[in-house]
Amino acid sequence: MGIYSSNMATIKIIGTAKKVHTRSIRSAANFFCDHLLKRLSKTVYVEIKLKKNLYKNTRCFGFATWTDDEARNHRRFEIEMDADLGPVFLFRTLAHELVHVRQYARKQLIDMQYGSYQKWHGVMFNEHMVEYKKLPWEIEATQLEKELYNLWKEHLERQGEKGEKVGYRKTT
Repeated sequence: MGIYSSNMATIKIIGTAKKVHTRSIRSAANFFCDHLLKRLSKTVYVEIKLKKNLYKNTRCFGFATWTDDEARNHRRFEIEMDADLGPVFLFRTLAHELVHVRQYARKQLIDMQYGSYQKWHGVMFNEHMVEYKKLPWEIEATQLEKELYNLWKEHLERQGEKGEKVGYRKTT
């Protein structure tokens, strides 16, 4: 566990991933935050919790939520991710969830206080009435996760690191 402040967002990581080093997760989180949050990121705090069996228990690879309940402008967030994911899927899930952090921080996505309703760019949605993959905030997050992951890999390769191999843990 450790807290790290880059030039931008403050990142705290709790837990360890089965196949990825914590320092690689932190590096990727900072890279993604720098690209997604820009000027907002100086005020954002993200706690990343790596949880064993998250997918097995919830059928989700990750979640992003805001944790500053009384705030008008959300700046404190929690991301939960499955600690058992392989490197590519873990980094893409991290990028995906950080897109949701950006959506909340910019008030593009607002959780309503009643039921399972969200407001996306001013339009109300009931997430139980629309297929998950057709929700506009999920479409954006899925598209950007791929772009961010590829940008991050290119960044690592320019620095002489091995892209997908960075951060692998040896497992026996």
